[in-house]
Formats: sequence, structure tokens, C-alpha cells
Amino acid sequence: MILSTLLALEGTARTNLDRIVVISDTHLLSPELITAGNAINSADAVELKMMAQSDDIMAALTDSIISIKPTLVLLTGDLTHNGERASHERMAQHLERMAQQGIQALVIPGNHDCNNPGAKRFDGDQTLPTATVTREEFAQIYRNYGYGKGSRRDPASLSYCCEPVKGVVVIGIDSNMDELNQLTSRGDSTNTYYNSGRIKPETLQWVIEQATTAKQQGKQVIAMMHHHLVPHFDNEERLLANYIVNHHDNVAHQLMEAGIHAIFTGHLHVTDAATLYNNEGTDSIVEIATGSAICYPFALRTATLDSEHHTLAIDTRWLTATQSCPNLRELGRQRIIRSTPGVASMLSSKAWSKVGGRLPQLKAMLEAGGGKVNLPETPQQATQLALRHLKEVLSRTLLAVVEGNEQDNDIEDIIEQGKQGIREMIKEVAPDQADNLWEFFQGSVYPQLEPLVHSVLEDRNAVGSPLESHTDDLHLMLKL
Repeated sequence: MILSTLLALEGTARTNLDRIVVISDTHLLSPELITAGNAINSADAVELKMMAQSDDIMAALTDSIISIKPTLVLLTGDLTHNGERASHERMAQHLERMAQQGIQALVIPGNHDCNNPGAKRFDGDQTLPTATVTREEFAQIYRNYGYGKGSRRDPASLSYCCEPVKGVVVIGIDSNMDELNQLTSRGDSTNTYYNSGRIKPETLQWVIEQATTAKQQGKQVIAMMHHHLVPHFDNEERLLANYIVNHHDNVAHQLMEAGIHAIFTGHLHVTDAATLYNNEGTDSIVEIATGSAICYPFALRTATLDSEHHTLAIDTRWLTATQSCPNLRELGRQRIIRSTPGVASMLSSKAWSKVGGRLPQLKAMLEAGGGKVNLPETPQQATQLALRHLKEVLSRTLLAVVEGNEQDNDIEDIIEQGKQGIREMIKEVAPDQADNLWEFFQGSVYPQLEPLVHSVLEDRNAVGSPLESHTDDLHLMLKL
């Protein structure tokens, strides 16, 4: 009797619990598109992504997934480096290896994957164009991974709906704008490329209908798409508009009302989770963004679905090595650190576009107060000024953000180091008025920045509002 009871309980556990693995932004570059030489070496040297090793990384991920033995694998877009047909075909081979082990994979395209004018191969010292794929060719290549029998397709997009686990509906939402891309290889006058995100009105209505029907049938719903739906820090839509879908707040509330409470995304290459509440605080949707599989820290998510209790327990793992690269994580980490000057340049350029024209006026005002003034005269000089005083703290911040759970780092020390770096910048720019300017910064400027600083570094959203939220990036339990 005891043995029978234990066997029955084991059978119940197997029935009620299903393991899901989520990876994103694999940016696979097929080995057949790489011939050793300066072209691939030069491109790889400036990338955060381990692009030259992307196939080795995907092979190692596939091995890891097979060892985990999940029921389902979700890939949330940017499957390929730049939409190369050969890279898609190579990705399908990796997915087929999972399928041979009884593991169902489902994909959704990212902004890199279709109609991409940047599709190229690296041939020795040359970079040459190569074939990309249309949207229907994408669906054909991945016909066994979301776009074939058993799925319902949205007529207006590459969105689809299927039931890979009994009682669990997965909705893949196409958030891309590659239909607007132009390619000279197809007769257009120029090459253009869109990486922003949106959900077409007719697609949104289709998704709502699929989710509503599933809920009415007592089924649980999980969604995935490439671009963000929920801001991962305050003002993301203003500061990083290309990473979050247009009209995100309205779209998120509609999906929440339709019964979608969990959505997996990618795109920004950070491992982060964020919660958006409805206006009454009585309902929510949680977005789980997974960092790029070929960037430090090489994240993959595991999610345990409990169908009986309608919960999803999410954990995070890291790929640490591949067959050809035993020190993968450290090499990836060093790439993040090496990217600091580029990030500083981007931030300086954005700041310069807003305040650069007013610097002569500011300089005249400071000079009227007496003393030496050394304001930068170009964006490049502004970048070098920032790097002299903020390089280390910027590197620490970047590492904290991409790793997730930023608050596990010494955030107060990072903030204090940042403030002291700014103080040293002020001393260099206006040494004779540094004390007064520092007092002005602390009293008037930093209070305006503080909510954003705490939102980014403490994983808080809607800081200071009644609907403020804090979501664990790496380990969380969701109610579906």
C-alpha cells in the first residue's frame, strides 16, 4: 500500500509540474558564414556579444537544456546575428537536437531576424552580403517550433497561439517592425533597418481574443515577445524608446485584463524582472526579461509550472563554459568592462544634444563669477572628462545591471562613488567655484535624478508612487 501511494504521488507530481527553459538573444552566426581573418576578428573585437563563439555557445546551451530535460523551451527573439538564412537554418539544427530528446521548442522573431539588410558573412579580410529571410521564410524554417500544425496564426503578423502543455496556452507575440525595412538586394533604393517595437492594433485584438478564450476554458496563459512591455526602470520609454513597445502602458493593461500575467521578453540583454499593477493595485503583469545568451553573464531561465496551483516558479542559471572556451564568463565580463568608454560616449552624446548649445552661455556665467573655467567644447571632450572621473563606477553599474538583482551589490557605495566622481568633474571644470557648484548639484540637480538612480540600482519601478514595485530579477514565484 505504501509503495502504491508513493508511486501515485510521483505520478501526480509529474502530471502537475512541467519545467520550462527560457533563453533569449542567441544572435547565432552560422559557422559556414565565418572564414578566419581580419573581418571576423575586427567585428568580434568591438562586440559585447561573443559573436565568433555563438555557435559553440548555442551547442553548450543545447547540451544544458537536454540535461535539464524540460517539457518546453522558449526563445524570445534575435535568434540570429543579423537574420542570415544560414544562421536560421543552423539554429533549426540545434532545435532539432532538442526535439530528438522529446523537448519542444517555441520561437518568436526579434528585430534582427527578418528582412535584415545587415545580413553578411565574414570571408577572410572581407565582409560580404549574404541572404536574409522574409517573414514567411522565417515561419517555414521554424514550422516545427511554433509555426506549424497545432498553432493558430495571427493573419496580421508572426504572432501565434498554441497549447504545448495540456491546459497551458503559449502566445508568441510579434513585436517587430521589419516589414518597414528596405533592402537594396531586393530592389529598394537604400538599406533601412528598424529595431523599435510595436504591436499592431489588429494583432493586439487577436492576442486579447486568444487569451480571453483560453481563460474562459480554464487554461493558463504564458506570453512571450522580443521587446519590453513593462518598463524595467522608470522612464525607460523616454531614455531607451527602441527597447519597449509603443503605447506600452495601454497595451500592458489590456493584456492584463485579458488574463495574461506573465510575459517573457529579451532585447535589452539584461536579466531583469519588472511588475506593473493595474490602477487599483489589485492585478498585475510581470515581465521576465532574459539577457543575451552570448553576452555576460550568459543567462538562461528555468520555470517550474505547477498546473494544479497555477503558479510559475522562476529560477536563473548561468552558462559558465563551452567546449572551446573554459573561461567563458570571465571573458564575457571583461567585454562588459571594455564597453565602458562606448557607453560613456553614448551618454555624453545624448547629454550634449540637450545641453551642448547652452554651454557658451554657461561658460560666460561662470566666468562672470570669477576664476578659471574648463568646460568641454566637443562631445568627445565631454566623454573624456566623464571617463577620467566615472569610468570605474560606470563599469560597476553596468555589471550590476546585466547581472540582475542590482541591490545585491553595494549600491550605496556605487552611488557615493558616482557622486564623488561628479564632484571631481566639477573641480576640473570650475576649480574656483567648485564648492558652490557642488552644493547646487546636491541641493537642486541630484534630487531630480535620485528617483531614476534608485529605480535602476534598486530594481524599483514607479518609485515614490502608491503602485511602486520591487521584483526579484533572478528567483520569483508568479501566480498565473
